[in-house]
Amino acid sequence: GAQFLERCRRILGEVKEAEAELLQNRDTPRGKLRISLPSVGTLFMPKLASFKRLYPDILLDIDYSDRLVEVIEEGFDAVIRTGEPSDSRLTARRIGSCRKVMVGAPEYFRVAGLPLTPDDLTKHSCLLYRFPSTGKLDAWPLQVAGASSFNLQASMVTNTLDPQVCFAEEGLGIACVPEIAVRRQLQIGSLTSVLDDYNHESMIFHVLWPSSPHLSPKIRVFVDFVVLHLFPL
Repeated sequence: GAQFLERCRRILGEVKEAEAELLQNRDTPRGKLRISLPSVGTLFMPKLASFKRLYPDILLDIDYSDRLVEVIEEGFDAVIRTGEPSDSRLTARRIGSCRKVMVGAPEYFRVAGLPLTPDDLTKHSCLLYRFPSTGKLDAWPLQVAGASSFNLQASMVTNTLDPQVCFAEEGLGIACVPEIAVRRQLQIGSLTSVLDDYNHESMIFHVLWPSSPHLSPKIRVFVDFVVLHLFPL
């Protein structure tokens, strides 16, 4: 009887150890994390590299697209997007904001002149952005009635950010882009911002994920990390 009791104690102890190990593994963030970021999200890479170092067992599967992805249907764990969330099936948390700026190369302005009011933009070559999901042109954030992208002189239209920045640096026109995308160019002087006194709007960034009463550890730590650390860049 004593031997049987001792054997049962050892068995129960092993069961408890196995349960504790299972709970630890279940709570450890691991596995593939599929996320989608807008094209400006390339600027987030140093912060996401820090996230990867903190959680080496999470495999990051990163999609860059300005297309409005179907989060649930396409199997994304989380996405970072601008604007106000509209899908009731998703949970959202605000992570930061930045303003848009109208920029051009100093050489371009030397030849074409500086626009001093929004009306002056109708005389300039404008590098416009078209939303991939709707096909609509992005309106420039100017506090003057009628000064939006539909009456600007389009020199180039694109559905992603990099061509706008490149063409602006090459002196081919004025682009309206997130300030965080051209901070380096503004600092070194390869781009100059204009009409700042008329521009008071900001882009709001959110992280969104499928609503669930039981959030997986990998999504939980990702959401907490980007809310705390992604901004300021």
